Amino acid sequence: MAKSYSDELRLQVVAFINEGHTVRQAAEKFGVSPSFAAKTHKKHSEQAAIPLLAEVEPAVEPEPSFTDAEITASDLAEMFGVSKRSISDFAERGIIVKTGRNRFSLQKSVHLYCDHLRGIAAGRGGDNADALTVERARLAAEQADNVAMKNAVLRREMVAISDVRNEWVTIGRRLRNEMMSVPSRCRQMLPHLTTFDVDLIDKEIRAALTGLGVKDNDSADDIAEGSVGMPDTAAETEALGLD
Repeated sequence: MAKSYSDELRLQVVAFINEGHTVRQAAEKFGVSPSFAAKTHKKHSEQAAIPLLAEVEPAVEPEPSFTDAEITASDLAEMFGVSKRSISDFAERGIIVKTGRNRFSLQKSVHLYCDHLRGIAAGRGGDNADALTVERARLAAEQADNVAMKNAVLRREMVAISDVRNEWVTIGRRLRNEMMSVPSRCRQMLPHLTTFDVDLIDKEIRAALTGLGVKDNDSADDIAEGSVGMPDTAAETEALGLD
C-alpha cells in the first residue's frame, strides 16, 4: 500500500531542493524515497503558479444595481426625512415612482424628489411656492429699506429719533433755566419793582412754562412715532420762540 505524505512535507521537500540540494539529499533528510522527492519537485515546477491545495473562493452573488433597486415606503421616508403620509402624498402627485405594493423605484424616486425640491427652491413649484415668493419679495424690500436708511444716515440726511429727542430736551432745559432767571434779573435792573411785582412775573413765567409742557405731552406720541419735522414739531418750535 502506497504511503501518503502531507502537503506540508511536500512543500518542505520542494523548498529543500530549490535551495540547491540534490533529490537524494532531500530523500535522506525527510525520510522519503528519491522517486517521491523527484516527482514532487517536478510537479511543483510545472505548476509553479498554482498552489498544491487551491482554495475555492465562494461565489459572490451580484448585488442589484442602483438603477434596478427598489425600496419600501418606510425606508424612503427615512431617507427623505419625511413621514410615511408624505410618501403616500408624493406617490399620488407623481413625485416618486411606485412599482408595487409598498415598493418604490429608488433611482427614479430620488431623481424626481430632487427635481421637486429644486422647483420649490426656485419658487416655480410646490404648494408653498406663492408664499415663498411673497416672503422673498418682502425680505428684499426690507433689505432695500435698511440699506437706504443706512445710506441716508451716512449722508447726514436722516437723524435718529433718540438724538432729536435728546437735543430738544437739552434746549428745553436751557430755555426753562433762562426763563426762571428773568424775575431775579428784573429785580436787579428795575429797583422800583416791589416784591409783589417780582412774584407776579415769576408766577406768569411758571404758568407759561407749564402750559408749554402740557402741549409737549399732547404731541409726545407723534414724536415717538418719528414725526420729526411734522407740523406738531413746528408748532412747538413756534410756541417756544425758537424760529
